[in-house]
Formats: sequence, structure tokens, C-alpha cells
Amino acid sequence: MSRVVICHGIGYQYKHAETMLTEWYEALRVGMTDAAHPVPDPADVAAVYYGSCFRSRDTKGGGVDDELADIPAFQIGDVRDPLELELLEAFAEGTDAPLPGGKGIGQIALRRLERHEGLGKPMGRTVIWMIRQVRRYLDASDTVRECAQKRFERVVTPETRVVIGHSLGSVVAYEALRAHPEWNVHTFISVGSPLGLRAVQDLLLPTPPSAGNALPPVARWVNVAAKDDPIALVKHLEPAFGDVDDRPVVNLPWHKPGKYFFGSHSVLRYLTTEEVAEAVATGLAAGER
Repeated sequence: MSRVVICHGIGYQYKHAETMLTEWYEALRVGMTDAAHPVPDPADVAAVYYGSCFRSRDTKGGGVDDELADIPAFQIGDVRDPLELELLEAFAEGTDAPLPGGKGIGQIALRRLERHEGLGKPMGRTVIWMIRQVRRYLDASDTVRECAQKRFERVVTPETRVVIGHSLGSVVAYEALRAHPEWNVHTFISVGSPLGLRAVQDLLLPTPPSAGNALPPVARWVNVAAKDDPIALVKHLEPAFGDVDDRPVVNLPWHKPGKYFFGSHSVLRYLTTEEVAEAVATGLAAGER
């Protein structure tokens, strides 16, 4: 029935909707139980899976047990695309000041992200891989956006009342909602979102018409951003998009190599917050009236 739809961010090209949804539902259940809100039935929660859109047709699944094993050995010299470099520098703005010894703006930005506790101190190749996936989705000449949007359309039903988008998934969800004003979605919840970055906003479809006037056709948009999450660099989206209910939270760093290596950016951290629980509960209740 898909009353609640959750859309993932980067790093899911070798995962599947069923395994993702099991982890996500458990985190959401815990968060809503802790906050004393009614927990939706598992059958009412669905996942948008578009990770395989990043894979070529002849790519074979790799190390499912070690997601890092599937990341190419990227180096800073591989960051040549102007948008990738711009995103790398923008994300690094949310971290500590650089250590001496960096050569070039891109390398300095990479060093800052590698040392950031909120991301779990990821390896450089992980950061570049993250940036590349964001760039590929936004690239009009790539096929990822069209593929992801079609996946989203297949999951949303007339009963869908709440949409949650994490990280790049918040961009996918935002564009899907703007493209489908006929949907009956009441609440959009963005978590760990890069939508506040100008580099991202400039490439959205449809392009936001003007600052403070770019809301999707929903009754409520709740944006949850962790203090130490450099992917959600801009914590408040209201100035750029309009009537957004911005909710700051604190997500402690969480580092498990090969699994949840994005620390405070982890979707599971966000799904257990009281802010997300309240937004889901309110959205479902409003949709029943």
C-alpha cells in the first residue's frame, strides 16, 4: 500500500530494496516507539531502489559484504569534472580548517573530508565516489536521473502520504514530487540533504523559480539536518525553498568500515530521531482525515 516511501542516497548500487527496507523499517520503528507515536505496519512502508541505475549493463555484483570493495581506487587526479570539484569544495566547507601541506584546492578539500569525524573518516576514494554519484545524477547527459525517477514513480501509490529522502535521495524525491502534483503526498521529509548547495540547486529539474518559492506540492516539508553532517552542509532550506520546517539534530559519529562509514550522515541515525518520527506520525494522521 506504500503509505510511507523511503528513498536511499549514495552507495547502494549492489544492494536491494528488500534488504534496505528491513534495516530502515527497524530504525523507523525504534524511533517512533521511543517517541510514543503509532508505528506503521511493515506492509505500509516501501523503498525506492535506484542504486543499480549507476551500473552499466555488463557490471556484475561485487562484494555485498564489503561495500568498500566495490569502489574504484579513485585519486584526486580523477576529479576533473567542474561540478565534481565544486561539490567537493562545497562539502568540505562544513568541516574543520585544513592541515598544512595540501596541494591544490581539491586536495585540500579531500583531506578535510577524510579527517572529518562526522563522516567516520572515510577514505579518499570513498569521498570521490560519493561526489561522482551526485554529479552523475545531476548530469543531463547521463541516464541515472531518468532511471531513478521511473523507479520512484513505480513505488508511489494513491495511498502514499509520507515521502522520506536521504542524502541524494532527497534530491530524487524533491524532483519526483515537483514532477507529480497529482500525487496525494502530505509530508516530505528530507534528511541529510545536499539541497541547500547552490551547485545542486542550479541543476534541479524543474529549476527552482526563485529563492523562497520552490516548494514541492505537499502540505508540509520537514528538513532534518545533523550538526556534524557535512553532506547536509546548509542546515536550513527555508531561505532557498520557502516554507520548510527545518529541524536540526545531533547524530553521533558512527563508523563501521564496509557498512555505515558515513557517520553522522547515516540514514539509520536519522530514522531513529524524534524529529523524523513526529513528521511521519503527523503526515500519516493528516492523510487519514
